[in-house]
Amino acid sequence: MKKWLLVTAPFLLSACVTMPEPKSENINVLWGDALEMTACEDKGVVVGSQGHWYDYWMISDGTLTEGAVNQMRNKAMALGADTLLLYSPKPFSTSVTFLAKAYRCQP
Repeated sequence: MKKWLLVTAPFLLSACVTMPEPKSENINVLWGDALEMTACEDKGVVVGSQGHWYDYWMISDGTLTEGAVNQMRNKAMALGADTLLLYSPKPFSTSVTFLAKAYRCQP
């Protein structure tokens, strides 16, 4: 029984990757190196992060990245934003984390 618990514990502790909420896929995602969003209303900063020290090796980098972007889109939608301006991802060896500004650009 103890061996079974040791083998399955990381899977049980592992959180699911964030899925997009309905309509959150309509949020535009842009890279923010040189863009100015002067015609848009600033809705705030959002952070998306996926992965943990105990489960990162079980989930592909692509899936972690997609989960982090989905998390930001869901947060942006809750703020009433329609556009995310992403900044360079933060490099971690056990997770994927993005920082973005949320904007409302369409009336």
